[in-house]
Amino acid sequence: MTSLQPDYVDTDESSPDCVNICLNCGAPATGNFCPNCGQETAREPRTFAEFFHGLIAQYVAREGQLWQTLSKLFFAPGALTVEYLAGRRARYLRPFQLYLMASVIVFAAVQFFGLNLGLRLYGDQGVHFLRNSRLIGAEDHSNGLRLMPVQIILDHFDTPGVRRFGAMSLEDRFTFLRARRAQYVSYFVLFLVPILALTLGLFYRNRRRRYAEHLVFGLHCQTFLLFSLLVEAKLPTTLADALSFWVIAYFTIALKRVYGGTWPETLGRGAAILSLYFAIISVANLLLVFALLTL
Repeated sequence: MTSLQPDYVDTDESSPDCVNICLNCGAPATGNFCPNCGQETAREPRTFAEFFHGLIAQYVAREGQLWQTLSKLFFAPGALTVEYLAGRRARYLRPFQLYLMASVIVFAAVQFFGLNLGLRLYGDQGVHFLRNSRLIGAEDHSNGLRLMPVQIILDHFDTPGVRRFGAMSLEDRFTFLRARRAQYVSYFVLFLVPILALTLGLFYRNRRRRYAEHLVFGLHCQTFLLFSLLVEAKLPTTLADALSFWVIAYFTIALKRVYGGTWPETLGRGAAILSLYFAIISVANLLLVFALLTL
C-alpha cells in the first residue's frame, strides 16, 4: 500500500510552505502551534520580552483569559460554570487553575497583612477560618461561636496536648491556635470544595450530573468566596455584613443559572445546601482544632 505521507518535510523557515516537525509528538505543523498536541512549534526559547508580551496578551489584556474569567466570576454568578460545561473553555482559566491563583493571593495576603479570614454575619459572628487578631474585652473571653470548638474539646477530652493547652493563658491559647491554624487553613478550605460538590450532588441528584460537574461549580463558588473573604477582612462591620449576605445571594443565583429550576425550588435547595455545608464546616473545624491540640 502506498503511503500518503510525504517522503520529506521542508524545514526551511524561509520557505512559504515551511512545515515544522513538532518536537513533542513528531507531527507535521505548519502554524505556530502543533495541530495534534497544541505545543508551540518555535524551536528557539522565547526572549524575556516575547515571554512577557505573551503573558500580558494571554492573561491580562482586555481580551485575555484572566480578564474574561474574573469578569464572569464576579459579575455573572454561575455563568463561568455554564460556559465551562458548555465546552467554551479556551477563553477562560481552568477551574482549578483559577482556584489555585485565588488561594495563593488570598492566603499570602492574610499572612503578610495579618488579616482575619471569615464570613462575618451579624457583627463578629459567622464562619471563621483564621483569626490573626481579636477583640479585647470580656466578650472575647466567653464561649462565643469562634471559641466553641476549643471549649468543647477542653470539656470532653483529656489528652496530654489538651491538658497543656488548658494550662495556657487565654492570650497564649489564641497565639498557639493562630500559629497552628495558619499552617493548615489553605488545605482546610481546599478540603471543603469536594465536600460542597458532594452536597450539590445530593440535593441535585435528579439532574443526573456527573460529580466532576458539581466539582467545577464548587471550585468557582469557592474561588469567589476566597476573594470575598479577602475584601471583607478590611471592611467595617456594616459593609462586611452586606458582603456576607451578597455571598449567600450570589450562591443562590449561581445555583439557579447552573442547575435551573424555579426560584422557590432554588431558594429551598440553596438554604438546605448552605445549612448542611456550614454544619460540615463546624464539624470539620472541631476535628481540626482537636488535631491541632493533640498532634
